[in-house]
Amino acid sequence: MKTAARALILLLALPLSACGTLGSPVTTTLGVTGVRLPETVAPTAPLEIAIDLVHANCEYSGERVILSSRTQNTLTLKTEVTRTTPGAVCPAVVTYGTLTYTDPGTPARVGPFEVIVDGKSWGKVSVR
Repeated sequence: MKTAARALILLLALPLSACGTLGSPVTTTLGVTGVRLPETVAPTAPLEIAIDLVHANCEYSGERVILSSRTQNTLTLKTEVTRTTPGAVCPAVVTYGTLTYTDPGTPARVGPFEVIVDGKSWGKVSVR
């Protein structure tokens, strides 16, 4: 009887042991909901880009915008966030935020100047 009781306790405790096997931190893209650009910009003036985002997870940290490439007529950015404990059980929390990126204006832009974030074109800015 003792052996059967021990086996039952171990069997019931087995699912709880999965809590110690959460995944290692991983990097993923953010949920971009919009990108705000000015209508015009001077060829070498700083250009501020606002990236609106949403994510629904409590295990994110370190939201960031990374420059992928920059030419005279295109700026390509990538958003990233670190999932600190993939597989963790979290409350249903939706978070909205805005990240900004400022393009310094070098090399000098030629128009129209296209802004791409996470592989999607979000618009073009007239260069004057």
